[in-house]
Amino acid sequence: ATLTLGLLLFWSIDRATAADQTSYPPTTSLEEVRQWVDKAPKDHPRLLATGGELAGLREELQRDSPRGGLARAVVGQAEVMLDLAPVTRTLTGRRLLGVSRQALKRVITLALAHHLTGEARFAHRAAEEMLAVAAFSDWNPSHFLDVAEMTLALAVGYDWLYDAWTDAQRAALRKAIVEKGLRPALACYEGRERYGWWAKCDHNWNQVCNGGIGVGALAIAEDEPDLAARIV
Repeated sequence: ATLTLGLLLFWSIDRATAADQTSYPPTTSLEEVRQWVDKAPKDHPRLLATGGELAGLREELQRDSPRGGLARAVVGQAEVMLDLAPVTRTLTGRRLLGVSRQALKRVITLALAHHLTGEARFAHRAAEEMLAVAAFSDWNPSHFLDVAEMTLALAVGYDWLYDAWTDAQRAALRKAIVEKGLRPALACYEGRERYGWWAKCDHNWNQVCNGGIGVGALAIAEDEPDLAARIV
């Protein structure tokens, strides 16, 4: 996971930073957020990197440089993952968090390896992992970190490998993101769940949960614009 994140940081691109328009408590209306969602790009990939940026990574594999070394290490990790069985819904105590983090590591590594090599086998293995997670009964919302990190895993995989999926696979993954990630989060935001305390806490649960759920909303925004706007 460290290698994969390091690779993403190495390839980060300077972007113009918009003026900070945030305030607390939020004053932006839901209608204004809906307008921004409607205007947002509809193409994939778009989360963390664009399709053009990901396509430009392949040449790094041949370079004798720190980035080239990281690229080869990520592909090596993905090679090992090809022969692993997909994760299962196995709790450790009251947590599914270890499974969520394992899924997140696998999906990001396999998806990045696909873009680095152009080899479909990495996308196919990511699909196997993600569809297994999508079939879980739930992502353990009583310990919401588990939901947030699983939502992040499926959101990034859905976005980065969008063109590799069939329509049926896209529909199954979208449904899981919505039903097992976003709707339980919305119930927390609206005060309908006792385990929704994380939405307003002042420690790491806040950014981990809101971050994962926010990415999930942005991944499927063109198909669920109202839900995405309410989450954002």
